[in-house]
Amino acid sequence: MNKEVTAIVSLGKDSLVQMALELVDEKVGVEYFAKIRVMTDGREVYVSFQNPVKYLPMNSAYYFDLNVSLLDQVTSYGAVTNGIVRAEEKPRFYQQTQETKENIQFVVDAINRSDATGTINLADFKNEMTIREQKQYYDITVISAFQESSYKIEKTSGKLYNVEHAQLVPPPFEDERVLMEIN
Repeated sequence: MNKEVTAIVSLGKDSLVQMALELVDEKVGVEYFAKIRVMTDGREVYVSFQNPVKYLPMNSAYYFDLNVSLLDQVTSYGAVTNGIVRAEEKPRFYQQTQETKENIQFVVDAINRSDATGTINLADFKNEMTIREQKQYYDITVISAFQESSYKIEKTSGKLYNVEHAQLVPPPFEDERVLMEIN
């Protein structure tokens, strides 16, 4: 690690997370995210804010994930959308409500009852799930390191249908950076 990285890492994870949040143009806090990781490759310090489960009501757009490069002072985040959203409505960072929490739990319970998919435990969920609400169903996409799955879940019965799985091919080359997590 270079001297600048060593100095900044010595501040500790909590301080680095706060520094990263101060670089964001939007008002956002740690409570907006399910997972926060701080990492370094020895030349830069990265803070990754993530929501592995993304719930989108009809006609909505939210920012779910945020990545910050502390030394370069660069932030990166992009909106995820569901349906038509008016251009003048700027997306904001997602905050889970009691209603969205209940809808997510309904989807997870339906998945766990099905024979067509694996089970999901939200406490240690490491993949990425996007739930897009529609009038009669939820449109689900789950992406893991080696598989992408998509299906629909009826809102009234919790029945899964249109289940599809695709095997993903790993990239032809690996990122050459070695990242060390800072706890």
